[in-house]
Amino acid sequence: MGVLAVSALLFLLLPWLPASGSEPLPRPVAVLFGLGGAALLAFFVALPRRLGYALTPEGLQVSHFSATEVWPYASLDVVSVGGELGLKQVGVGVPGYYTGTYGWKGPEAKTVQALASTPRGGVLLRRAGKLYYLTPADPAAFVRALEEGA
Repeated sequence: MGVLAVSALLFLLLPWLPASGSEPLPRPVAVLFGLGGAALLAFFVALPRRLGYALTPEGLQVSHFSATEVWPYASLDVVSVGGELGLKQVGVGVPGYYTGTYGWKGPEAKTVQALASTPRGGVLLRRAGKLYYLTPADPAAFVRALEEGA
């Protein structure tokens, strides 16, 4: 998160500083850049807080930045525990928030749908023919609860 914060702060501050031997940007342009930096910083701070999993009576509730879904327990199969994401193909990949289509470093698949906070050590689930990589706090307890149907 440090690199993202520094980048956003530079985006906020640099428009106000003069380049070597020149004037700073006009005030309206600097304000627009500053607002863009503030929006970028707020976006990256908000992303990790939007990711979550909850075991409800109806099924596994998966919350991410754009939606909250409930997956019935009967539609879920645990494929493996552990494993590691490969290269991002489509989606978001910032520290603490990995969503989208990623390569998979394992024999189970070539690609997976990630809804994760870390690129390794999570749980690989199959739902409706698709593989999903999730990273609950305690993968072993999570798998036990899924198998029991919570």
